[in-house]
Amino acid sequence: MAKKKLLTAAMSDPVELDALIAARLEIAHSAATALVVRGAVQVDGRRASDPNAQIVPGARLTVYLPEDAAASDEPAIVFAFRDAFVAVVDKPAGMPSQATRADAASALDARVQAELPDARMMHRLDRDASGLVLFALDPDARAPLQRALELGKIDRRYVAVVSGHLEGEGRIALRIGRDAHDERRRLAHPESTDTGQAAVTLWKALRHGATSTVLELTLETGRTHQLRVHLSALGHPILGDRLYGGAPAERLCLHAEHLSLRHPMGRRRIVVSSPAPAALLADSPP
Repeated sequence: MAKKKLLTAAMSDPVELDALIAARLEIAHSAATALVVRGAVQVDGRRASDPNAQIVPGARLTVYLPEDAAASDEPAIVFAFRDAFVAVVDKPAGMPSQATRADAASALDARVQAELPDARMMHRLDRDASGLVLFALDPDARAPLQRALELGKIDRRYVAVVSGHLEGEGRIALRIGRDAHDERRRLAHPESTDTGQAAVTLWKALRHGATSTVLELTLETGRTHQLRVHLSALGHPILGDRLYGGAPAERLCLHAEHLSLRHPMGRRRIVVSSPAPAALLADSPP
């Protein structure tokens, strides 16, 4: 939930919008900038978009501030790879990928853009998943990366812990569409229908626990909730996935562990890995 803060600019306040917000709300300057960028600030009833906008005394500000907006309480942004054109960020579980009004400053894209204003997220991870997320840092890199994603030329691999026992490897090719009765959910549909969008997931069993299996998952497409929907439809939901019938766990047991792609401005290959957190694998001992 967001806290709505009402402020009136005073003569003693900083002139620039983000500096004023940072000073009055006692938050980090980067967090204040992210609030403005994500549309969580209104000035005299109009949404502000320029963190450097000049604010005159007497202006009335409305700021939608996340409950956990204190910068000191936020996990640091970890760059697993970064150059002038591309960044790969290791997202912690519990951090939303994209900002809403309720979590404008704490979302991953806002946090990265506060440091790198030209950064654009190329794909998302669910809030409760962790792992690698790709960003374009230069406008010239965005189109090549988007094409590579659409053509399946970016290798994205995940590790998940699912309920039950699975052996070997397999392929799931079920279409994914919205649930008309619950906007949060997606539904799996037969590949032979026209409902929803085509979606393909490859899986391979890595090891087993008493009641669970650790899987390596590879995306051939990238639909909303694809892995969660496909594994639930297979009868082996991800542990901690309450929305799709997963058994209770400390967190959603899904982690994006591997990204491999051609650099958008050259031929060299970028390969980035992030080992799955120990807490994710705790329910599946060797």
